Amino acid sequence: MLIDTHAHLNDARFDEDREAVIDRALASGVGTLVEIADAPADWGRAKALCRLRPGRVYCTLGLHPYHAAQWRPGLEAELLAAMAPEVVAVGEVGLDYARCSVPRPVQLEAFRGMLAAAKAADRPVVVHCRDAFADLLPVLRERYGGKSPARRYHGVVHCFSGTEDEAKECAALGFALGADGPVTYPKNEPLRRALVAAGLSAVVLETDSPYLPPQSKRGKRCEPADVAAVAARLAEAFGVDAEALAAATTANARSLYGLPV
Repeated sequence: MLIDTHAHLNDARFDEDREAVIDRALASGVGTLVEIADAPADWGRAKALCRLRPGRVYCTLGLHPYHAAQWRPGLEAELLAAMAPEVVAVGEVGLDYARCSVPRPVQLEAFRGMLAAAKAADRPVVVHCRDAFADLLPVLRERYGGKSPARRYHGVVHCFSGTEDEAKECAALGFALGADGPVTYPKNEPLRRALVAAGLSAVVLETDSPYLPPQSKRGKRCEPADVAAVAARLAEAFGVDAEALAAATTANARSLYGLPV
Protein backbone atom coordinates (compact mmCIF):
# COMPACT_ATOMS: atom_id res chain seq x y z
CA MET A 1 0.00 0.00 0.00
CA LEU A 2 1.12 3.55 -0.79
CA ILE A 3 0.06 6.91 0.66
CA ASP A 4 -0.13 10.10 -1.40
CA THR A 5 0.68 12.69 1.25
CA HIS A 6 0.05 15.76 -0.92
CA ALA A 7 -2.57 16.34 -3.62
CA HIS A 8 -4.79 19.20 -4.81
CA LEU A 9 -7.91 17.35 -5.92
CA ASN A 10 -10.13 20.41 -5.60
CA ASP A 11 -8.24 21.94 -8.50
CA ALA A 12 -10.52 22.76 -11.44
CA ARG A 13 -8.71 20.20 -13.59
CA PHE A 14 -10.51 17.50 -11.60
CA ASP A 15 -13.98 19.01 -11.86
CA GLU A 16 -15.16 16.47 -14.44
CA ASP A 17 -13.91 13.29 -12.74
CA ARG A 18 -12.87 14.03 -9.14
CA GLU A 19 -14.46 10.98 -7.54
CA ALA A 20 -13.29 8.72 -10.35
CA VAL A 21 -9.72 9.95 -9.79
CA ILE A 22 -9.98 9.12 -6.09
CA ASP A 23 -11.42 5.69 -6.78
CA ARG A 24 -8.79 4.97 -9.44
CA ALA A 25 -6.08 5.71 -6.90
CA LEU A 26 -7.68 3.54 -4.24
CA ALA A 27 -8.10 0.68 -6.72
CA SER A 28 -4.44 0.96 -7.77
CA GLY A 29 -3.08 0.37 -4.28
CA VAL A 30 -3.07 3.88 -2.84
CA GLY A 31 -4.58 3.40 0.59
CA THR A 32 -4.80 7.03 1.70
CA LEU A 33 -4.84 10.45 0.04
CA VAL A 34 -4.20 13.80 1.69
CA GLU A 35 -5.83 16.87 0.15
CA ILE A 36 -3.99 20.17 0.62
CA ALA A 37 -6.00 23.39 1.05
CA ASP A 38 -3.90 26.42 0.17
CA ALA A 39 -6.08 29.28 1.46
CA PRO A 40 -8.98 29.88 3.87
CA ALA A 41 -11.45 29.92 0.98
CA ASP A 42 -10.49 26.30 0.27
CA TRP A 43 -10.67 24.92 3.81
CA GLY A 44 -14.34 23.96 3.73
CA ARG A 45 -14.02 22.27 0.34
CA ALA A 46 -11.08 20.21 1.57
CA LYS A 47 -13.07 18.90 4.51
CA ALA A 48 -16.01 18.16 2.22
CA LEU A 49 -13.71 16.13 -0.02
CA CYS A 50 -12.75 13.98 2.97
CA ARG A 51 -16.40 13.11 3.46
CA LEU A 52 -16.55 11.54 0.00
CA ARG A 53 -14.32 8.68 1.18
CA PRO A 54 -14.13 8.77 4.99
CA GLY A 55 -11.06 7.12 6.42
CA ARG A 56 -9.33 7.14 3.05
CA VAL A 57 -9.11 10.88 2.31
CA TYR A 58 -7.75 13.38 4.83
CA CYS A 59 -6.81 17.04 4.45
CA THR A 60 -4.61 19.88 5.61
CA LEU A 61 -5.53 23.56 5.98
CA GLY A 62 -2.97 26.22 5.22
CA LEU A 63 -1.90 29.49 3.63
CA HIS A 64 0.32 28.99 0.58
CA PRO A 65 3.00 31.65 -0.01
CA TYR A 66 1.00 32.82 -3.03
CA HIS A 67 -1.77 33.76 -0.58
CA ALA A 68 0.49 35.09 2.19
CA ALA A 69 -0.95 38.60 1.85
CA GLN A 70 -4.13 37.19 3.44
CA TRP A 71 -2.30 36.61 6.71
CA ARG A 72 -3.68 38.49 9.71
CA PRO A 73 -3.46 37.79 13.45
CA GLY A 74 -7.09 36.64 13.58
CA LEU A 75 -6.41 33.88 11.08
CA GLU A 76 -5.02 31.63 13.81
CA ALA A 77 -8.38 31.65 15.58
CA GLU A 78 -10.14 30.87 12.30
CA LEU A 79 -7.80 27.96 11.69
CA LEU A 80 -8.36 26.56 15.16
CA ALA A 81 -12.12 26.83 14.67
CA ALA A 82 -11.81 24.90 11.40
CA MET A 83 -9.96 21.97 12.94
CA ALA A 84 -11.65 18.56 12.69
CA PRO A 85 -10.53 14.93 13.02
CA GLU A 86 -9.95 14.66 9.27
CA VAL A 87 -7.58 17.67 9.33
CA VAL A 88 -4.17 16.09 9.85
CA ALA A 89 -1.81 19.06 9.38
CA VAL A 90 -1.44 22.78 8.77
CA GLY A 91 -0.25 23.59 5.28
CA GLU A 92 0.86 24.17 2.93
CA VAL A 93 2.74 27.14 4.29
CA GLY A 94 6.21 28.46 3.60
CA LEU A 95 8.33 30.55 1.26
CA ASP A 96 8.47 30.82 -2.53
CA TYR A 97 11.14 33.06 -4.00
CA ALA A 98 10.88 31.68 -7.54
CA ARG A 99 7.63 33.02 -8.98
CA CYS A 100 5.62 34.39 -6.07
CA SER A 101 4.80 38.10 -6.29
CA VAL A 102 4.11 38.48 -2.55
CA PRO A 103 7.00 40.44 -0.96
CA ARG A 104 9.42 38.28 0.99
CA PRO A 105 8.86 40.03 4.35
CA VAL A 106 5.12 39.38 4.00
CA GLN A 107 5.78 35.73 3.20
CA LEU A 108 8.03 35.40 6.24
CA GLU A 109 5.48 37.00 8.56
CA ALA A 110 2.73 34.70 7.29
CA PHE A 111 4.99 31.65 7.55
CA ARG A 112 5.91 32.38 11.16
CA GLY A 113 2.28 33.07 11.98
CA MET A 114 1.12 29.78 10.50
CA LEU A 115 3.84 27.85 12.33
CA ALA A 116 2.52 29.32 15.57
CA ALA A 117 -1.01 28.38 14.51
CA ALA A 118 0.12 24.81 13.84
CA LYS A 119 1.55 24.59 17.33
CA ALA A 120 -1.70 25.89 18.81
CA ALA A 121 -3.64 23.36 16.73
CA ASP A 122 -1.27 20.53 17.73
CA ARG A 123 -0.70 19.61 14.09
CA PRO A 124 2.44 19.03 12.00
CA VAL A 125 3.19 21.47 9.20
CA VAL A 126 3.40 21.00 5.44
CA VAL A 127 6.17 23.33 4.29
CA HIS A 128 6.54 24.79 0.80
CA CYS A 129 10.05 25.95 -0.10
CA ARG A 130 11.11 27.10 -3.53
CA ASP A 131 14.48 28.81 -3.97
CA ALA A 132 14.23 29.89 -0.33
CA PHE A 133 16.24 27.51 1.84
CA ALA A 134 18.55 30.35 2.91
CA ASP A 135 15.61 31.97 4.72
CA LEU A 136 13.59 28.85 5.49
CA LEU A 137 16.20 26.93 7.45
CA PRO A 138 16.87 29.73 9.98
CA VAL A 139 13.12 29.89 10.71
CA LEU A 140 12.97 26.12 11.20
CA ARG A 141 16.10 26.16 13.40
CA GLU A 142 14.64 28.95 15.53
CA ARG A 143 11.34 27.15 16.11
CA TYR A 144 12.32 23.48 16.06
CA GLY A 145 16.05 23.23 16.70
CA GLY A 146 16.77 20.99 19.68
CA LYS A 147 13.08 20.21 20.21
CA SER A 148 11.77 16.67 19.95
CA PRO A 149 8.59 16.37 17.86
CA ALA A 150 5.39 15.47 19.69
CA ARG A 151 5.07 12.82 17.01
CA ARG A 152 7.87 11.40 14.91
CA TYR A 153 8.11 14.53 12.76
CA HIS A 154 7.44 18.24 13.18
CA GLY A 155 6.23 18.26 9.59
CA VAL A 156 7.24 17.68 5.98
CA VAL A 157 9.12 19.77 3.44
CA HIS A 158 6.82 19.23 0.48
CA CYS A 159 8.34 18.59 -2.97
CA PHE A 160 11.84 18.71 -1.53
CA SER A 161 14.23 20.32 -4.02
CA GLY A 162 17.29 21.16 -1.96
CA THR A 163 20.85 19.90 -1.69
CA GLU A 164 22.20 16.90 0.20
CA ASP A 165 23.21 19.14 3.11
CA GLU A 166 19.78 20.79 3.18
CA ALA A 167 18.09 17.40 3.08
CA LYS A 168 20.14 16.16 6.02
CA GLU A 169 19.49 19.32 8.02
CA CYS A 170 15.74 19.19 7.42
CA ALA A 171 15.72 15.57 8.56
CA ALA A 172 17.83 16.43 11.61
CA LEU A 173 15.34 19.16 12.52
CA GLY A 174 12.56 16.58 12.54
CA PHE A 175 11.10 17.05 9.07
CA ALA A 176 10.15 14.44 6.52
CA LEU A 177 10.96 15.12 2.88
CA GLY A 178 8.23 14.89 0.25
CA ALA A 179 9.22 13.11 -2.97
CA ASP A 180 7.09 13.46 -6.10
CA GLY A 181 7.26 13.41 -9.88
CA PRO A 182 10.57 15.28 -10.28
CA VAL A 183 12.48 12.40 -8.66
CA THR A 184 11.64 10.38 -11.79
CA TYR A 185 13.16 12.90 -14.22
CA PRO A 186 16.46 11.69 -15.72
CA LYS A 187 18.26 14.98 -15.06
CA ASN A 188 17.44 14.95 -11.34
CA GLU A 189 20.14 12.62 -10.08
CA PRO A 190 21.29 15.29 -7.54
CA LEU A 191 17.78 15.31 -6.06
CA ARG A 192 17.76 11.52 -5.76
CA ARG A 193 21.16 11.64 -4.07
CA ALA A 194 19.89 14.25 -1.62
CA LEU A 195 16.94 12.08 -0.61
CA VAL A 196 19.19 9.04 -0.21
CA ALA A 197 21.57 11.13 1.92
CA ALA A 198 18.71 12.00 4.28
CA GLY A 199 17.75 8.34 4.57
CA LEU A 200 14.62 6.36 3.82
CA SER A 201 13.30 7.08 7.32
CA ALA A 202 12.90 10.72 6.25
CA VAL A 203 11.01 10.22 2.98
CA VAL A 204 7.28 10.29 2.22
CA LEU A 205 5.59 9.97 -1.17
CA GLU A 206 3.40 12.60 -2.81
CA THR A 207 2.11 13.63 -6.22
CA ASP A 208 1.17 17.32 -5.88
CA SER A 209 -1.66 16.41 -8.29
CA PRO A 210 -2.52 17.85 -10.78
CA TYR A 211 1.02 19.23 -10.95
CA LEU A 212 4.43 17.51 -11.27
CA PRO A 213 3.60 14.36 -13.23
CA PRO A 214 6.19 11.57 -13.36
CA GLN A 215 8.45 11.20 -16.39
CA SER A 216 6.03 8.80 -18.08
CA LYS A 217 3.31 11.47 -18.04
CA ARG A 218 5.25 14.67 -18.68
CA GLY A 219 2.90 17.32 -20.02
CA LYS A 220 -0.20 15.55 -18.73
CA ARG A 221 -2.33 15.90 -15.62
CA CYS A 222 -0.89 14.16 -12.59
CA GLU A 223 -3.19 12.22 -10.26
CA PRO A 224 -2.73 10.26 -7.02
CA ALA A 225 -2.44 6.88 -8.78
CA ASP A 226 0.82 8.21 -10.26
CA VAL A 227 2.48 7.95 -6.87
CA ALA A 228 3.39 4.39 -7.89
CA ALA A 229 5.85 5.75 -10.47
CA VAL A 230 7.49 7.88 -7.79
CA ALA A 231 7.76 4.86 -5.50
CA ALA A 232 9.31 2.71 -8.23
CA ARG A 233 12.04 5.25 -9.05
CA LEU A 234 12.81 5.84 -5.39
CA ALA A 235 13.15 2.11 -4.77
CA GLU A 236 15.84 2.06 -7.45
CA ALA A 237 17.60 5.06 -5.93
CA PHE A 238 17.63 3.54 -2.45
CA GLY A 239 18.53 0.08 -3.72
CA VAL A 240 15.54 -1.62 -2.10
CA ASP A 241 12.65 -3.60 -3.51
CA ALA A 242 9.23 -2.09 -4.11
CA GLU A 243 7.70 -3.74 -1.05
CA ALA A 244 10.36 -2.34 1.29
CA LEU A 245 10.01 1.14 -0.17
CA ALA A 246 6.23 1.02 0.16
CA ALA A 247 6.37 -0.25 3.74
CA ALA A 248 8.87 2.39 4.84
CA THR A 249 7.22 5.40 3.21
CA THR A 250 3.76 4.31 4.33
CA ALA A 251 4.96 3.98 7.92
CA ASN A 252 6.60 7.40 7.65
CA ALA A 253 3.40 8.98 6.30
CA ARG A 254 1.30 7.44 9.06
CA SER A 255 3.71 8.79 11.66
CA LEU A 256 3.78 12.22 10.02
CA TYR A 257 0.02 12.70 9.91
CA GLY A 258 -1.09 10.42 12.73
CA LEU A 259 -3.01 8.22 10.31
CA PRO A 260 -4.57 4.96 11.48
CA VAL A 261 -2.89 1.69 10.58
